[in-house]
Amino acid sequence: MSHSLTTYSRRLAYTLVVFVALSLSVQHANAQLVSYESDDGWNLGVTGAIPVFLNASTHTDFNADGSDQFATRVMSGFNPGNITFTVTAPEQNGVTVSGVYQINHHLQGASLQNDGLFEGRVAEIIVAGNFGTFNVGKGFGIFNSSSIGDNGSQLGVGRFAGPDAADATLGRIGAGYTYANFNPRITYTTPDLSGFTLKVGLINPEKPSGSAVASRSAEIETTAPRVEAQANYLLGFEGGNVDLWAGGLYQTVDVISENFDYGMTGWDVGARLSVANVQLAGSYSQTEGIGADGLIGLSLEGDALAQANVNATQWYAEGLYDFGGVVFGASYGEGSQDATTTVLGSAPDITNELLMVFSRITVTDNLLLLLEFQDFATDAPSFTDYNAFIIGAQLTF
Repeated sequence: MSHSLTTYSRRLAYTLVVFVALSLSVQHANAQLVSYESDDGWNLGVTGAIPVFLNASTHTDFNADGSDQFATRVMSGFNPGNITFTVTAPEQNGVTVSGVYQINHHLQGASLQNDGLFEGRVAEIIVAGNFGTFNVGKGFGIFNSSSIGDNGSQLGVGRFAGPDAADATLGRIGAGYTYANFNPRITYTTPDLSGFTLKVGLINPEKPSGSAVASRSAEIETTAPRVEAQANYLLGFEGGNVDLWAGGLYQTVDVISENFDYGMTGWDVGARLSVANVQLAGSYSQTEGIGADGLIGLSLEGDALAQANVNATQWYAEGLYDFGGVVFGASYGEGSQDATTTVLGSAPDITNELLMVFSRITVTDNLLLLLEFQDFATDAPSFTDYNAFIIGAQLTF
């Protein structure tokens, strides 16, 4: 793939290898929970994480004169810093009611001060019992959600926008999976039926934008919520388990001003096998109306961002080995779309490729070191190829 590494990058790589070798004796960590229970049975739980990464990257043909650009930045990862509050009421009549509220903070990009983005990704009511679980409010989506749980990008950085990338990064969005995103929704999850669970939900629809229709966006109708569903089957056996999943989504978009309508549809399958200290995972999905960028409902038109009637695929494969406190792994994935033309404009053929080699090193029960190498290649008009070496730390509580 792509270009040769710079001398600086090679030296940084050697440093990271030595660092990993010296860290092989550390022990495995578990996330901690701060909790308080009142005399009448109410419980308050507080969890959180603060991830920070030092990213050294070389971007091919990035400058106006066609030269490469090298950058070293302190930045957020795929998951921004967060603190989550969970309030749980005493069980009554076999029903447990909880409220979850999460606040997130992103590190700003270069040349910005005190401009890190604060947001609330989760604010929901959870009602659980023998009947299953209802989630009502804002929270994580369903489609491709099990695929997003990969070990390479979930805790790390993954794909990012450029030398001065700000806020949370993309992980494998557009280079392995479609992003489930955080939206207002109502979901239902069945009880565990001998390893089988089914989750279905009505999710606020995405309303695409576009320069030609921006001034008349009221003429773009998304009349119904997006429907998403996913079935998981967890099969345990001596020495390990395998998690199998399949899911889908459906949403309609009506561009009244152009007398044009289309659907956002998709299906996905995946598996994650854990045996002793080895884990293997793979995911594959096909979508229509969602482009190679892997973001639902992003735009109706405009080079790589045009999504109306676009057919796309996302897939990745990953393997890792846990030495007992030190994890080594590698993954490769692609996101691609076929060229298409509608009354709203044209979209080109695009393929994004992301190779990742990573390590997760437990220092204490609360401190995790994260190492990552990336090689990203794309033919999308608005992005460039790059390679990156990344070292990070995460405090978890």
